[in-house]
Amino acid sequence: MYSRGCRILIATLLAAPPLVGQTVGELRARADSLARDWRQANALADLQDTLRHLARRSGRDTIRVGALTILANTSPLPLQEAAAQAWPVIERLYGPAAQAIAEHPIVILAVDPDTAVDRPPVGPGLQVPWNLSVRDLTRLLQSRVDLGPVDPGLREWLRGSLLLRDDTARRRSMVYVQLVTAPSVAVRRCFLGAVAACRDALSLSEAPDILTRWYDPAERRALATRMYLSPAGAGQTRVLSCKSGNDSACLDLLESSPPARPLDYEARFTLVELALHVGGRDAFLRLLDANPRDVADRLAAVAGVGVDSLVARWLGEIRAARPVPADVPPLGTWVALGWMGVFAAFGLGSSRWRVS
Repeated sequence: MYSRGCRILIATLLAAPPLVGQTVGELRARADSLARDWRQANALADLQDTLRHLARRSGRDTIRVGALTILANTSPLPLQEAAAQAWPVIERLYGPAAQAIAEHPIVILAVDPDTAVDRPPVGPGLQVPWNLSVRDLTRLLQSRVDLGPVDPGLREWLRGSLLLRDDTARRRSMVYVQLVTAPSVAVRRCFLGAVAACRDALSLSEAPDILTRWYDPAERRALATRMYLSPAGAGQTRVLSCKSGNDSACLDLLESSPPARPLDYEARFTLVELALHVGGRDAFLRLLDANPRDVADRLAAVAGVGVDSLVARWLGEIRAARPVPADVPPLGTWVALGWMGVFAAFGLGSSRWRVS
């Protein structure tokens, strides 16, 4: 009897049409398609194994709300309530693209949080304690949204998952802090309103001199010396030269081991969120379009506006998200001053301050 992997491979190959007369490009495209089919078939096989496992464990529940489908073992876990709260948020965030999650059921194994018995694996599913609150379970369901694979170009630029969350204000506040603290000349110029610098800082530019646009000579020297704290071999000479002020040596070091981008994943993700918001209900479908255009052009197509207009609006939104400083009550100020006086008195009374 064939193994599961053999059955999947045979089925995939039988479904493929003849390759007679195809060019190298067509063959490569066909190979990529077969690889995708293989991954999907393998995922389905894993899902079937998980479902069989759940069926053997005290029954199975199926919860459906909209396109959200949850397969779970019978338990006190409040899945119906959580799904009812999660689906409207998912539909609002993803628009029509949210219907694709019907093809990717969420498999959950609810477990007793107090038991010490070893829990068997559930394949692609989740093990969840059955005393989880509705709120936490709702967030968990939202975080497991699967709309299918994201193309490599978008994934490489984003450097993280394409998962929308309902906490935009908090993330924008985090990005504001980046804009005022990141050691990057591009970020500083961006904060002052230079849209071209924002495009550089957000890695929307593919210029060959991007390192010199991200960081000035002093920043490049600081980055290189931090990255090579303990140089050895041939690299030691370049590090010492960089430390002494040779910018070419610093650039060589940074090009051989590229540093982190000036703005992190959160900054790029807030730009994607804004493009989706501006672009309307079908925007997420356009974002998932695997057309091999660069990221700047793709985000412009998603938003339906020019990329400079989108980036300028993003900057305005980030500036408006400046964190509110904590209010210190008047009594707190006097208490702090009082403690400062106490510490000063103890310090002056120390023997090290006495004149013999």
